[in-house]
Amino acid sequence: MTDMARTTFRVVGLYDWQETERYKKVKWQDLRVGDIVHLSNNETVPADILLLRTSDTQGVCYIDTCDLDGETNLKRREVVRGFEELQSIFVPSKFVSRVEADAPTTKLYRFHGALIHPTGERVPISTECLLLRESRLKNTDYIEGIVVYAGHETKSMLNNSGPRYKRSQVEQQMNIDVIWCVIILLILCVVGAIGCRMWLSSFTNFPVPYLPVDNLNPNLESLWIFWTYIVILQVMIPLSLYVTIELCKILQVFHIHNNVDLYDQETNKQTECRAMNITEELGQIQHIFTDKTGTLTENKMIFRRCVVNGSDYNHPPSELEKMYTKPGAPAPPLTPNENLNNDMTQFTQGAYLTPHAQRIQEFLVVLAICNTVIVGAAPHRDLMNASGIIEVQQMGSSPANLKHGKQRQKLLATSTTTTTTTILNGPVIQQQPVSIPADRYIRLAESRSVTPSPPPNLLFALPAQSHQPTLSPISSSAESSPNSESESPSPPMKNKSLSNSISPTGRAKAVINSKITSLATFLNTRTQGKRLKLPSSKTETIYRTADGRPLYEAESPDELALVNAAYSYDCCLLNRSANQILVSMPMGGATKEYEILKVLPFDSSRKCMSIVVRQIGTQEIVLYTKGADSSIMPVLAPCSHNSPEGILREQTQQELDRYAREGLRILVMAKRTLNSADYTDWWARHQEIEMSLENRERRLRDSFGKLESNLTLLGATGIEDRLQEGVPETIASLLSAGISVWVLTGDKPETAINIAYSAKLFTQQMELIRLTARSRDAAETAINFYLTDMENDKTTSTLCYGQTIRKKQRALVVDGKTLTFILDPKSKLILPFLRLSKRCASVLCCRSTPLQKAYLVKVVKEELNLRTLAIGDGANDVSMIQMADVGVGISGQEGMQAVMAADFTLPRFRYLERLLLAHGYWCYDRLSRMILYFFYKNAAFVFLIFWYQLYCGFSGSVMMDQMYLMLYNLIFTSLPPLAIGVYDKRVPEDLLLKNPYLYKN
Repeated sequence: MTDMARTTFRVVGLYDWQETERYKKVKWQDLRVGDIVHLSNNETVPADILLLRTSDTQGVCYIDTCDLDGETNLKRREVVRGFEELQSIFVPSKFVSRVEADAPTTKLYRFHGALIHPTGERVPISTECLLLRESRLKNTDYIEGIVVYAGHETKSMLNNSGPRYKRSQVEQQMNIDVIWCVIILLILCVVGAIGCRMWLSSFTNFPVPYLPVDNLNPNLESLWIFWTYIVILQVMIPLSLYVTIELCKILQVFHIHNNVDLYDQETNKQTECRAMNITEELGQIQHIFTDKTGTLTENKMIFRRCVVNGSDYNHPPSELEKMYTKPGAPAPPLTPNENLNNDMTQFTQGAYLTPHAQRIQEFLVVLAICNTVIVGAAPHRDLMNASGIIEVQQMGSSPANLKHGKQRQKLLATSTTTTTTTILNGPVIQQQPVSIPADRYIRLAESRSVTPSPPPNLLFALPAQSHQPTLSPISSSAESSPNSESESPSPPMKNKSLSNSISPTGRAKAVINSKITSLATFLNTRTQGKRLKLPSSKTETIYRTADGRPLYEAESPDELALVNAAYSYDCCLLNRSANQILVSMPMGGATKEYEILKVLPFDSSRKCMSIVVRQIGTQEIVLYTKGADSSIMPVLAPCSHNSPEGILREQTQQELDRYAREGLRILVMAKRTLNSADYTDWWARHQEIEMSLENRERRLRDSFGKLESNLTLLGATGIEDRLQEGVPETIASLLSAGISVWVLTGDKPETAINIAYSAKLFTQQMELIRLTARSRDAAETAINFYLTDMENDKTTSTLCYGQTIRKKQRALVVDGKTLTFILDPKSKLILPFLRLSKRCASVLCCRSTPLQKAYLVKVVKEELNLRTLAIGDGANDVSMIQMADVGVGISGQEGMQAVMAADFTLPRFRYLERLLLAHGYWCYDRLSRMILYFFYKNAAFVFLIFWYQLYCGFSGSVMMDQMYLMLYNLIFTSLPPLAIGVYDKRVPEDLLLKNPYLYKN
C-alpha cells in the first residue's frame, strides 16, 4: 500500500448529524468541507480545520507542525473569538454560523476569513484559529472543529508537487550516443552497399568465376548487401550495454547499502538506496539544497552564556554533556556558574536587594515567565466514550476519575525509596512518589509530543546504578486564581467579500455532566529543604523529576533552555495557568504570584515576545520582553553614553558581539514598569484593533510597538543550537569539492543565521546581504543595487565551478516573502536573483514554504543547467526532494514522508560526505569508463569486419566463424566491463575524503 493510500484510509471522528447525532469513525477520504470533526491528543489533523472547541477551559490547544514547516516547536492555537466561554457547553448540533474563507492557497501562514453568526455579526478569523492538515495535536485532550479545506485543497496537499521520474545525465548522454551509433551503422552499411555495386559493375567485360554475372543486377545486389551489413555490423548498437549498466547499478547499490562506514550505530540505521537508476548522479552534484531543522541540527538548545550588569557568565560544556549525545535525547542539565551565584549572594543584604542583585533577580524572572512554558500534568485523556459522546466528569472521587487514577498508576513504574514532603496550611502530607524509569523518559523525549525538561541526573550510555533516574508525580496545592479582565463582547464587524462559504453539518446534542475544574496551582518542593506555604484546597498529581524539578512542556527548545537555566539558579516556575504564574524566587526562596494581563506573541517583524503581568500584593504592572538584539536595543529608554546605564549598554553590546562571533543564538531581556492608567488606555485601544478586519496585522504590530518602548535593559543570553555531529566538517568538505550549499528552511531568519554560522556555512569574514523586501519593486531595487555594487567592486570575481573565489566573500539571506516576489514568473526577477546568488559563497532562504523550496530547486536546475541534490527529513521537504536530480531523506524523528519520497536515505547528515565524495566519485567514474569501454570494444570489432570488406569486394563476408560473432559480446567481452563498473577504484577512499577537490575534477 502506498503512502498516499495509508493516509487516505486513516480514520477520524466525524459528527453524524443525520442519524445518530454522535461522533463516528470515518476515513479521511470521506471528509467534506463543513464537517465537524473530533481529534484526540497525538492525532494527526486530517484536513484544514477551524478550531471551535478544546479540552482547555480557555480554548487553547497546541499543535506540532514539523511535517509542514520543519519546526519542532509546538504552536499555540485558539478557538474563534466568542467561543472561549462556550467550551464546556458547546454542542455541534447548535452550531449554525457560517464560515467565509479565502480560496485555497499554498501559503501556510496566510489565512483570512470571517465567522458570520445568524444575527449578522462577523468575527474575524486568522491562522491562530486554523489547524493545518498533517500537523499533530499535542498537550491537549481533544479538540473539535469544522473542516474549511479538505483533500487536495488543503495547504499541505497544494505544497506537494507529486512524484517525478528521474533520469541521470549519463543515461541521457548515453541515449544520444546510441543514436550516433545507429547513424554510424547506417553510414557503414550504405558505404558497403555502394562499394558492392561499384565492385560488381567493374566486371561487365569479362567473366567472374563462380558468379552468374550474366543474370547479376548490381543495384539489386547492393540492396541485399545493405541488409547483410545490418546483420553482421549490428554489434555497433550496444544493446547489451543496457543490461550491463543495470547489473552494475544493482551491485553498486549493494556496496553502498552494505558499507559499514555508512551505518549509524547510535540510531541502528544504515544508508539505503531507493532508486536504482541514478547512482552515478552522486558524482555530478553541483548544488545542494538542505533543510535546517532535523537535518543539520539536533534541535537541542543549550544555555551557554549570559551577561547581566555588564558581566559575562560562561557555562562551558560539562563532562555530563557527553552522556547526552544519543540522537533524540534531551538537552543536558545546566551547571550553575559560581561567579553568578556569588554575585547574587554578595549583593544581597538580608531581605534587602541592592540594585545589582535586583537586576539579576529580574533577569532570572524574565527567563522563567516570558514564555509559554507550562508545568506538565497528568497524561492527556480524551473524554469521548465509545458511543461518540463526550462525557465531562467532575474532578474528585467519581468512578471515572478513580478509573483514570488506576490507569495513571499503571502508566507509572514502581516507586523509589525517596519520600517527598509537601508543606500545606494544615497537616504535613508525606507521599511515596511514583516514578518513571530513565528509558521511558527517553522514549517520552523522542516521541516529541512535548519538549520535556531532562532530569538532572539522567545519564545516557552508562551502566545501571543503584539509584535510577526517575520522574515522580507529587501532590500540589490548588487555589482559585483571580480572573483577568474580561473582554467585552465583539461588536458587529464590517462586511468583507471573501470566497468560499461553508455551512456546518453538525446537529448533535452532547451530554454535559458538569464543568471541568480548573488546573490546580502546583507547589514545588526542592531537595535543598526549602518549604513553601500556600493555601490548599485540593491536590493534583503532576510529573516531576527525581530531584523535584517539574516536567516542563515548552513550545520551543530555546524557551525550555531558558526556564531550566532559571531553575538552576533557584528561580523556579512552579505553575502557569491561562491567567496566573507562580514563581519561586532566588535568594530567600520567597514565592511570587503574577497575574497575566496580556501576552504579546513573537512574530518575525518585531523579533521579540513580551508578557504583561501584575504582581499579586504590590499590584505593580510590569512588561517583560525578550527578543533579538536588533529589536530590543533600539527601543531602550534614552540615556547618555557617559551615564551608568549607557556604560552598561556598551558593555552588554560588546559581549553580544562576542556571542555572535561564537555563533550563539542571542536573546536580550528588558522590562518596563507601567502605571495602571497607561495600561488601561492601551488595552482599550488594542481591543478595538483586535476586533477590526482592515489592516489588522499592521495595526497590531504598531500597537505592540507602543507598549514595547522605553525599556530598561536587564541582560542577554547566548544559546547554542546544537548541530549534528560532523555537520561543519561535512559542509566544509562539500564546499571544497566545488559544491554550492544552500539552506532552505521554514524557520525564522535569526535562528537560521545562527545555525549557518555554527555550521561554518557563514563566516565572520563574509559580508551578509539581506533581502527582506515587502513589495516587488523593493525586491527589484535591492537586487539591482547589490548587483551593481558587486560589479563595481574590482576585487570581486564570480563564484563558478573551475574558477577562483573572489577575495571578498558574501553570504545571501532571503526571507519567504521576498522569495514570493522573486519566484513569481511575472516579476522577471529570477535571473537577476540567480546572478546575485552566483556571486555569493552561501545562500540562506528563511520562512520558505515547501512549494517555494521545490520551485527554487527547479529554477536553479533549469536556468543554470546544474545538477542538484536536495536533502531533508520532513514532509515539508518532499516537494524539494522530488524536484531535485537526487533526493536524499534523513531517517530522523519527523516521520517517513521524506524517506518515502527520497532516492537515497541517510541516518545522519554527516554521511553525505562519504556518499558523494567517495561512492559518488566511484559510481560516476566506473560507469562512465565502463560505457566508454563498451563503445570501444564494439567499435573495434565492427571496424575490423568493415576493413576486411576492402579485401573481399564488399561481399559481406567475415573472416571468422559465425559462432564467434555470437559469443563476442555474450562471453568473451561481457565480464571485463562489468568488473570495471563494479569493482574498479581509480582513487582510494581515504585519498578522496582527504582531498575533496578531486570530486570537481
